[in-house]
Amino acid sequence: MQDNKHWSKFRRWAGAGALSLTILLGHVFPIHADTPAAVPDISRWSISTLNEGEKYGIYPMEWYYDGTFKKSITANKFNSLMDATAKKLDLLGLKKKEASLSFTTGEVITRETVITSLHKLLANYELPESFGVTGVEPIDYMQQKGIVKGTKAGLQLDQPSTVEQAAVMASRMVEYTYDITDGGAKGLMWKVTNDKNTLYLLGSVHLGITDMYPMQKSIRDAFKASDDLWVELDLVGGDMSYFQEKMVYSDGTTLKDHVAAATYEKLQKVLTKLEVPANAFDGYKPFAVSSSLSTFAYFDNPTDIGIANATGIDRHFLTSAMLMGKPIHELEGIKLQADLFADVPDKQQEKELNAMLDTFLSESGTDEVAKHLKQMQLDWIEGDVEGLRKTLTADGQFTENEANQRLIGERDKNMALKLAELLEKKGENTSFVVVGAAHYVMEGMVVDLLKEKGYKVELVQK
Repeated sequence: MQDNKHWSKFRRWAGAGALSLTILLGHVFPIHADTPAAVPDISRWSISTLNEGEKYGIYPMEWYYDGTFKKSITANKFNSLMDATAKKLDLLGLKKKEASLSFTTGEVITRETVITSLHKLLANYELPESFGVTGVEPIDYMQQKGIVKGTKAGLQLDQPSTVEQAAVMASRMVEYTYDITDGGAKGLMWKVTNDKNTLYLLGSVHLGITDMYPMQKSIRDAFKASDDLWVELDLVGGDMSYFQEKMVYSDGTTLKDHVAAATYEKLQKVLTKLEVPANAFDGYKPFAVSSSLSTFAYFDNPTDIGIANATGIDRHFLTSAMLMGKPIHELEGIKLQADLFADVPDKQQEKELNAMLDTFLSESGTDEVAKHLKQMQLDWIEGDVEGLRKTLTADGQFTENEANQRLIGERDKNMALKLAELLEKKGENTSFVVVGAAHYVMEGMVVDLLKEKGYKVELVQK
């Protein structure tokens, strides 16, 4: 029973994308989609706020599923939320008046308690004058800044606060504080203009961390001001059936019939190490096995995989666009990207699978992979184009890795052609374009190709 439970977590969160640089070049594809995803217990009014706030790391997303999200918040959850919110604000480097704070709560934690406690937390920092926190009553202040919505008469301050309400207010306060202090992840964004047409090009890291959120307000404002969203493919609302069909054998054979006995035996050792059932991938082609296992190489447990997927940059903006009713367009689509992986000759697929398996079985292989991903995420947070370029080219893996070479070249030329069409449209149009960051930062790729076409291209950075 324990093994089944463990594997079910992997199936829920597992994704794919060839090891090494596909988190910047390709995509993270779902695999083992036979396990239904749980439905979060979230109210319609809170969805847009929590789409941002859940990525701040101030509360676990498991709270959506435990049956208490719309019920009165307990002391344990309240203290956990306050502690995590304080840690998130601490990252801004503001000086504190008191090293630590305690919050008085009764048997029932009311909405007033949550509001005044969050205000107390904010006021404990030595804030710039732009906050205007002095001389204003806590509840009035929180309303004026949009952290609390509604009129004072309708706040029902004496009523119990739900977990959802507390999470929403804490999320709003984090965003407000980061925006006023000009904090947040810098990201990698370029502005491309031609006549009255504008493109905002945001580089994505498909597997993220909570430090990527909130992004700097300039990025969020550019997205809001855009008419539509363009991505490599729509992972959230798109039809993944074609890719799933390409991953499996349809002729009655299994993986064992297509790879050497030594390769299959090596796979069994890795699956044992990961506590995954021995026959879990028997129906899958080598590239699909590599794709699924690649995500496990970055993380020690399924929960971390879930956070990484949820905080991926393109996934975030896809969800945001859906919530805002913003049109979503694909630069490539699932067929093109699926064929990039599936149409590789069997021998090459097996070669790359063996390289993947060797990484798992080596003493420090997965540690190096995880370290590499972490550095790319940090480069993105700092907006360090040169740093990311160096990280990508370290050890020659960008230029020498055969799997990565399939993900560049013609794809970048075709992307640039489509983006040029957007820039040449009649009238005034603004589009937000999210693709893997490597397509932007590496020389000779999308950004350089647009410059060569004569468009004005500038890196957006403070």
